[in-house]
Amino acid sequence: MGTAVVTHELGDTAHAWNQLARRSGTPFVTHEWLGCWWRAFGEGEPMWLSLRGDNGALEAGAFLERGARGVTSAANVHSGDWDAVARDDNARTELWEALGELDENCIRLLGIPEQGGAADAAEAALQKAGYRIVRENRPPSPSLQLPATWEGLIHTVSRNLRSNWGRRQRGLERAGTVAFRTVTRPGEMAVALDAFLELEASGWKGKAGTAILSDLRTQRLYRDFAQVAAARGWLRLHLLELDGQLIAGDYAVSFEGTEFLLKTAFSEPHEQLSPGLVLRGRVLQAAIKEGLDYYDFLGGPERYKLSWASQLRPRVRISAYRGAALPRYAYRSRLHPVLRSSIGPIARLARDRVRRLRAGSRR
Repeated sequence: MGTAVVTHELGDTAHAWNQLARRSGTPFVTHEWLGCWWRAFGEGEPMWLSLRGDNGALEAGAFLERGARGVTSAANVHSGDWDAVARDDNARTELWEALGELDENCIRLLGIPEQGGAADAAEAALQKAGYRIVRENRPPSPSLQLPATWEGLIHTVSRNLRSNWGRRQRGLERAGTVAFRTVTRPGEMAVALDAFLELEASGWKGKAGTAILSDLRTQRLYRDFAQVAAARGWLRLHLLELDGQLIAGDYAVSFEGTEFLLKTAFSEPHEQLSPGLVLRGRVLQAAIKEGLDYYDFLGGPERYKLSWASQLRPRVRISAYRGAALPRYAYRSRLHPVLRSSIGPIARLARDRVRRLRAGSRR
């Protein structure tokens, strides 16, 4: 059995934390992302829950926020994942048990991956500690297992997508000089990031107030993380240009064999040229060339993602409460308002594709 420790700072265990984070395969549990997220959105008391072995080595950990309503995972709509980091399943279970022993009135764990039993382990540990559990499915994220070659990918997608991508690619080339480039180095990042953020804010996201530049906290998160991600070699700013003008771009990171799409944008005046579709093909080509194993679209099952995806990655929200009756806010969704309003139409449009992908995942 390890020893559970709660601190307000990660301290000198940041390297050990990231060693465990690599096992999870997601950048959203690294101390870099969590630190950037906290500086942007943290409001309560930071809580690094760590499980230490007999020799003091870090066995498992989770970063949470203690507030007026209890303890919540340090995550929100910008977090592609949230989970504990752990040496193995036993250490993870011990960590969840230690969380239950803190005897908080309410514990909310947002965005835990369902695959691999992570969510089941957390739920079982909290139930054992006497909590009443509400478990909610969150929108699954489409992802794609990358083949060794672009030809191996493009011939697995639908005939319509394959034809449309080629036609749009040729149409864009007829419209002018097309350039695709990927910015990874810290010295080139600032200018490229500014251009991407301006493009994202120029369309409907800017008008709706959901663009990165629309909120100072969101802007801080993505600017700060771009700096540290570039320094670690994770950043991938993909830029598609027509006659020197940026018409589509991705803010992505490459981490442990997977590329994660955090944000994407395209020029709405060029919409008839389908720059977003052309960009997606170019990005996937680059990921294959880099030798990556997976591409994770993050977010919900939107149509443009499902047309490329080969599987869905489900997540759940676990809310644990003390007492005989659940509080009034137990079932309230904390999804971003724009996501909340769009889930219905997205679900209706994507239902058949989601069912096919889920059926494929079970085979």
